Amino acid sequence: MNSLCPSCDKKRGSMNNTNWIRHKESCHKKSKTLKKAASSTISKYFSKIEVIEQPLLDYTFSDIEKRSEPNDQNYSNSYVKVVQNNDEHIIDSNLHEVIDGVDKTLSIFNLKNIDLQNCLFPNDPIRIPSKLSHVLLNYFFEQGACQPSPFDLPSKMFPKTKDSTGKLRSFHECYYFTNIPTKPTPIKRQWLSYSPTVDQIFCTTCKLFSLKKGKNRNLVDHGSNNWKHLKRTIENHESSTEHLQAEISCGIYTKNQRLDLTLLHSANQQIASNRELLRVIIDALLYTARQNIALRGHNEKKSSLNRGNFLELLSVLSINHAGLKYHLDQINMSNTRQRVSFISNRSQNKLLNIMSESIRSQILKDVKDAGIFSVIIDTTTDIANYEQLTFVLRYVNNSGSIEERLVALETTADGTGQGLFKKCCSITEKYNLNWRQNLCAQSYDGAASMQGIYSGLRTLIQKENPNAIYVWCFAHLLNLVVVDTCDCCEVTKHFFGEVQALVSFFRARKRTATFIESQQKLYPGDRTRRLKCFSDTRWTSHGRVITVLFERFGAILETLKRLVNDNDRVTSSGAKSLLTVITFEFILTMILNKNIFAITTPLSNYLQSKSIDFIQELNLVDASKEKLTSMRCDAEFELTVNKAKRFAEKYNISEYRTNTYFKVLDQIISSINSRFSGAREILKDLSLLSPERLMNMKKDNKSIPEDSFHNISNWLKDINGNDLKREYIMFSHSLKDLVSGLETPLLLHKPDGSDDTYDTDSSDNTNTDDENNRGLVNPETNITVNTILHVLSNYNLMSAFPNLYLAYKALGTIPATSASAERTFSKVKLIKTRLRSTIDQKRLESLMLISCEKDIQINYNEVIDTFGLSSQVLKDALMFK
Repeated sequence: MNSLCPSCDKKRGSMNNTNWIRHKESCHKKSKTLKKAASSTISKYFSKIEVIEQPLLDYTFSDIEKRSEPNDQNYSNSYVKVVQNNDEHIIDSNLHEVIDGVDKTLSIFNLKNIDLQNCLFPNDPIRIPSKLSHVLLNYFFEQGACQPSPFDLPSKMFPKTKDSTGKLRSFHECYYFTNIPTKPTPIKRQWLSYSPTVDQIFCTTCKLFSLKKGKNRNLVDHGSNNWKHLKRTIENHESSTEHLQAEISCGIYTKNQRLDLTLLHSANQQIASNRELLRVIIDALLYTARQNIALRGHNEKKSSLNRGNFLELLSVLSINHAGLKYHLDQINMSNTRQRVSFISNRSQNKLLNIMSESIRSQILKDVKDAGIFSVIIDTTTDIANYEQLTFVLRYVNNSGSIEERLVALETTADGTGQGLFKKCCSITEKYNLNWRQNLCAQSYDGAASMQGIYSGLRTLIQKENPNAIYVWCFAHLLNLVVVDTCDCCEVTKHFFGEVQALVSFFRARKRTATFIESQQKLYPGDRTRRLKCFSDTRWTSHGRVITVLFERFGAILETLKRLVNDNDRVTSSGAKSLLTVITFEFILTMILNKNIFAITTPLSNYLQSKSIDFIQELNLVDASKEKLTSMRCDAEFELTVNKAKRFAEKYNISEYRTNTYFKVLDQIISSINSRFSGAREILKDLSLLSPERLMNMKKDNKSIPEDSFHNISNWLKDINGNDLKREYIMFSHSLKDLVSGLETPLLLHKPDGSDDTYDTDSSDNTNTDDENNRGLVNPETNITVNTILHVLSNYNLMSAFPNLYLAYKALGTIPATSASAERTFSKVKLIKTRLRSTIDQKRLESLMLISCEKDIQINYNEVIDTFGLSSQVLKDALMFK
């Protein structure tokens, strides 16, 4: 019972046999770690250090010797040649080294005498010179912070010293970590280093990357051993502007590091060949899936001239791929079915499923790392009359970017609120998403099954999670605003009815040909335009039709006049009827609505952006409302009338101004105020987090009320309101320096999803007045919520501002539209077409994930390994022995 541990000489005492074995194993592992750390010295990193024997930079050796004196003003001009892996580097020899607790200035003559071998902690912060070459900077950066445990020290404990009260205190390893509410486990302070040499703490990040001002701070130059107030010292330092600047510089340096990749070679040539062959097949599958084209053909027999997109694509690829060509030739020449071909329909489905699961696992990992998320749900009926439910998650990833990702597409037989709720619970349980704790917001359209206050989906969710705030999709709200405007008076109602009749009239083949001929005659050299049909759900289509009507008005009149004399009586009478409705009132209403849609259509496109935040979307709505309000005046009315006079003769317009022009503008302004009022109630609690308020804090020098963040702390339980207020004030004073001083890229939001959502035609969006788009991109400032998240996340500042980071992450997570769900429906229509209406639901979901989330990279080796382990035959063909 009195035996000793061979590694640490500890007595066994009363320790039982199991614990004693565990102790010896632990000591043995730690001993190996210490030996490895001790061997990683700077002398090992540099294979040879020698003094320059040749003149450098036009200086003779004697000149360098003279300039090596510590008191010389040109002391910084002495150099040393360092040979590393046969590569020569010229570095500054003015390195400061602490030997036996004494700071000694090293010249090129005593550099050889540094004791580099007998150093237990090569990353001891006291060893970092005040002047660093890029070689030494890289060396100490790779070593990381010095964070020894008590066991690593010779005395097996941190030294204790008496404080001002006479109490013995020492450093504790718990200070290496910080608790962040958004993270389930503590996060290590990568900057904090403990020096066993001088029993003090330092900031390694600031020593390596801070500017001249930051080098003079206490934890950089002298260190600190004030253990009594250690927590306050650490928090003050990591919240300082100088430290934040150093953290960002460190992040930039990290991103610029190059990784050396090693290639693995296998002796099993056949398996390596099969794996390489499968990579080409996966490429073909990804191409067809991402282009939303059918893989299978109606006839895939060898004699068929067209065997489907997938097999034909492989045939094309085999022209420049000998291995694939040999594989396909072997299949075609064989009269029997091969067990391993990799191109059968079962292999296709299996590979598609594996790739989609790989994409989904990456999304779910990012969601769980984010801690909080919001849901966007919508339903549609596909070509086979199945009700498809799309389940989209919005979250902020680890790099501070706002993401909206498709997670599931499933059929649902029950379209009621209760049925949708059950399906939502089933999906979240299937993918282990804790929506009762981590769901912070939800966004749907205006359907009763979605937003009903008694049995709607949002109500059922809020019964179990009251913090899941509901946002009515801004894009749908804007559509309703336009609907209200179009039907607000008889003139506009009749106008859109007449335009619809005009569009329907021009759909006939003969009339369309006449319209094209008139355009070629009146507008030679211009692209021919066509009148598209109105959409009942996408009211921006009304704006496109009006634009074509305005720009090709002369060709429309010419076409109608020619068709009046047509031999077909239906065509003749229809053209005559349409000519009678085109009056000055029609022209004036057309120009009025063209000006309105020139404001609302760009707004609609911006509202569909995936990464735009809730506050910015409200700012865009307000900017559009201000432009519409500015139109409601006599001066703007006169401009509209004068513009209309270019299209027709002068008419009596005295009643038109009151009954139509002002009435339409009053209706759209009033509708914006009423329909977006619910969103503004949410904004009341989040208004302090707007970038404008944050940027103006330092300039206005205003105090914040005590209960400013009370509602936010109630909404997000992990936030401390007092700490959030302190971090908010401190961050507001440093934000401009962080963004402008280091040239942090600003994330300007532009509509990034409209291409998938709408069948836009570039010709329908030309000649839009630039002044109508002003104020939509940047209402007041370039700093957005996404920019703030980018700064906090990409440069590891979330440990310095944990509460502020959580608040802005939650703000960025709130969805303002359900446009991402609408985009997935566009993909469903492209994939599940009339000719593919019997596609299996699992295959459809796999194709949807691959098509919608194109930017997520797929690890081919993981896909091949998973595919290879799915059966014994594939394992023998694909898995290395």
